[in-house]
This record gives sequence, structure tokens and C-alpha cells, in this order.
Amino acid sequence: MTKNTLAQFAKLMADPKVAAILKATKSDTGLTTKQISAQTNIPNNQLYYTINKMQAADLLTIVNQVQVKNLTENYYSSAHLSHETPQNQADLDSRNADLTDISGTWSKAHVQQLLQWIMLLNHEFTEAYQEQMTHQHPDEANVFFSNATLNLSAAGEHQLRLDLIKLLSDAEKNDPDPQSVDKHSVKLLVEKWNNA
Repeated sequence: MTKNTLAQFAKLMADPKVAAILKATKSDTGLTTKQISAQTNIPNNQLYYTINKMQAADLLTIVNQVQVKNLTENYYSSAHLSHETPQNQADLDSRNADLTDISGTWSKAHVQQLLQWIMLLNHEFTEAYQEQMTHQHPDEANVFFSNATLNLSAAGEHQLRLDLIKLLSDAEKNDPDPQSVDKHSVKLLVEKWNNA
């Protein structure tokens, strides 16, 4: 894969419209562009380019086509990205989490793109961290880093994941100052790995 293609994928994954579309299209039955627009509040005319790019990156697949008069209406799905069992997916959906969860099968076929995306997210974090620690008093910085090594069973690991997802998905509604005029975008990246 060329460097240019990797950079394009990283740029695509940095687009907030992509996260919204991935969340909206998790169902196996898929959604039309009009339905995606309704669920994401992204105008139709801003969806076509992003959907085409997502298809090219194998983030969306057409799962159904319906002929409406002289037009073909496509139904787009991102269900192929998930590796969740039906019960796990029900647990996650009940938390209404706006998180991207990608299967090992899809990841294996797109390792380079995912690595580029992870590097981009880590680069954004390190740049923000360095800038705030250099130019502001550390106690006033709005960037932080936390790390933990835990000894968990498979069930414990699954429960931790669900707890984190619930915490993240409830953060906006649990904001102690919801009427604040200085609200800003907060980015979080949760990574997990096992030592070999």
C-alpha cells in the first residue's frame, strides 16, 4: 500500500462524519443515504463524497439495492466491521456508545490503514500534550495521560470494556455543567493490548 493511500485513510478516519456514519450503519440491513442523513444530522449533499470514500476503504458495504422509479437506492452497512456476538452487541447498543469497534478479520485485511490511523491519533495526542505542557502551566492543561496494567479474566476484561463504554457514552449527559458556554471537543483514545 502506498504512503499516499495510508495518509488518505488516516485523513478519512479523522473526519467526524465517518464516526457518525459508522455508528448509524451498524445494522446488517443497512441504511439509505437519506436514512443516514436523518440519523446523523449530516445533510445529504455532504454524505455522498464521504460514503464513496468509506466504500473505497471497505468501511461500508452495499447490502441491498432497491429500484425506486429509475434510480437505484443503495443500503449501506458497516456491520462487517464488528466482531461482537449478538449478546455483546446488545450490551454495547444498550449503552448507546459512539465508539468504533472493529473486528479482527477486518483489521487483518487492513493492518496498514489501522496502524496509520492509530499513529495519527497518537500523534495528535503527543502534539497537544507537548504544546500544553510547554506553553501553559501544567495544572491548567486540559490534556492528561493515564496508564494501568490489570490482571483480569476474560469475563473481567469484557466487563471492564462495557464499563468504559458506558462511562464514555454517558459523559455528555452526566456533565455537571451542561449549560457552560466554554464547552469544547474532548478526544479520547482507549487502547488495550496483552503482553506476549
